[in-house]
Amino acid sequence: MKKVIYIWLVKLVSRWKRVKDPQAIVYLMSFAGNEHLIKAFADLAKQLGRNFTVLYLPQCKAAAAKLAAEGIQTIEFTDGFDFVFHKLQLVMQARLLLCDNYYAFLSGCAFDHQQTHVVQLWHANGAIKTFGWEELTTAQRSAADKRRFQKVYDQFDEYLVGSKKMAQVFVQSYHVPQTRMNVIGYPRTDELFDKSWQMQVSQNIKRKHPDIVSKEIILYTPTYRENEVDKPVMNLPEDFGQFINRLSGNQRLIIKLHPHVKAVEKQLKRQLDSDKVIWVDDFRTNDLLLVADRLITDYSSVIFDYSLLPNAKQILFYCYDYDQYAQRVGIQADFKSWIPGKMVTTTADLIKKVQQPLEATDFTQFNQLWNTANDGHATERVLQTELKYIQNNFKEGDLQNAEANYSSGIF
Repeated sequence: MKKVIYIWLVKLVSRWKRVKDPQAIVYLMSFAGNEHLIKAFADLAKQLGRNFTVLYLPQCKAAAAKLAAEGIQTIEFTDGFDFVFHKLQLVMQARLLLCDNYYAFLSGCAFDHQQTHVVQLWHANGAIKTFGWEELTTAQRSAADKRRFQKVYDQFDEYLVGSKKMAQVFVQSYHVPQTRMNVIGYPRTDELFDKSWQMQVSQNIKRKHPDIVSKEIILYTPTYRENEVDKPVMNLPEDFGQFINRLSGNQRLIIKLHPHVKAVEKQLKRQLDSDKVIWVDDFRTNDLLLVADRLITDYSSVIFDYSLLPNAKQILFYCYDYDQYAQRVGIQADFKSWIPGKMVTTTADLIKKVQQPLEATDFTQFNQLWNTANDGHATERVLQTELKYIQNNFKEGDLQNAEANYSSGIF
């Protein structure tokens, strides 16, 4: 009942705050990692003399602080009365609204879609877990909940994706038409093609963590898990310590947990105390992919990024709770048919795989399926594409200057 009242309030206030001729560009941020695109849109807005605002959820505070340090307006928000009465108006002033996730409040926003173009960027380059209508718990929700979900999905005028495969996932998961899919590339992958970034970051990691130099680096990135009461957990098998003990003298294991399970990291560090385990807190997961010879994961979208890197050699899928996870959360039905590596369900099998000589995997077929349009230039294409949705509201001279800057590489 509270959700119904809240969405009704959003609808009422959004009608009140809707402007006749919206001009702003607004980015809704729930995940870090797309800062390059955000900065590019901020530059575009400045070039056109328009407002650009990043509305961010609390978990993005660190990323938002860095953006703010560069002069970009960032405002924290959470659902509640403060958002409805003070910050929702910023959303309703958007000519272009960029979203990186599902935001429940959107179901109540009274957009004029002739004036406001709403774009779904998403926060992952591919999908292993199910979501939307494909999520197992959705069928158990009330009819009112389902209508509210679909209202959010329908708000997005355009979905920007890196492959036809991901487009199809959205069509099935959100029950939206194929015509809304734009296979243009996933901007967050652009840095993965940047040679100077690759060299600088990998050198920085090795300089700050010299114990990984000349070692075979195994990066373990388990996905986010919740218990029965929806609390974050990290329930590794009891025999996982045996895997660490069986690593060779030349192998080192870096464990990088999902940011939402940070609360259990301290306990896990004590539990897995070993000179063969390295905890790297001062670099992002994407950074650590650059020094990984082998990647061990399960249902994390990190595989779609790792496969694009020149140093990527092997992915192992350590799915010790596959049946339980598939029944509780949901996994894409064809997952086993396209994973670019071996899946193991026991620690003993994981040990056997890691003890085998490292052989490089050819990720070409996998990338042709999931990374079709990811070539290092997605940001440029996204900017050029979205410019046409704001051009009718900007002066001709401003548009010509902006387009000239695109061609000269300023943005």
